[in-house]
Amino acid sequence: MPTPPQRTQRERVEESSRRLAEAAIELIAENGYAFTTAKDIGLRAGYSRALVTQRFGSKDALLDFVLTQYYERRLIETNVSGSSGLQQVLAPIDALRSFAAEEPQTLRAMFVLNFEAVHNTDVLRDRITLWIRRFREQLVTSVIEGQQDGSIRSDVVAEQVSADVIALGIGHAYAWVVMPDDYDFESTLMRYRTEVAQWLEPQRH
Repeated sequence: MPTPPQRTQRERVEESSRRLAEAAIELIAENGYAFTTAKDIGLRAGYSRALVTQRFGSKDALLDFVLTQYYERRLIETNVSGSSGLQQVLAPIDALRSFAAEEPQTLRAMFVLNFEAVHNTDVLRDRITLWIRRFREQLVTSVIEGQQDGSIRSDVVAEQVSADVIALGIGHAYAWVVMPDDYDFESTLMRYRTEVAQWLEPQRH
């Protein structure tokens, strides 16, 4: 039986980083961010209790890695070249629905992080605030582009649309996190998408 090739140092680092991130996601979904320690993450991943600090420097740095790689890019980097403004507004909802279907535990952990930011006055709140502002600006730009290309009605205010779309999404996310067994999140997101599209599409005469 041939001996499997030895992995490179880079491959070992990538695997351990992935396992630490996945362990952090599991623990955050179970216990919340405040009650998840770097030691717990290292042990859940099958490594030493000190590996999070050795690899990332701190639990907060691992948090930044998890949010960027496993959440934000999946929702905010959704625009496709040539898509209309309305399609750009709806794209994050579509991405969120796919996320819920494919990786519900990861999405739940990300929502828990967002809601914990209310009580966290340090790194977590700053990180989540920055993300929401960036997302809000992206939606404003998409609405304006939609008004210019005719896919979005001209009488809506881009800033208000952005704020309402985010607020409604947060509300649905909160209900799902609090009542996961009583809330069909995927169906809710489909209805949410339909409602947003009907609200923004120009009236046809």
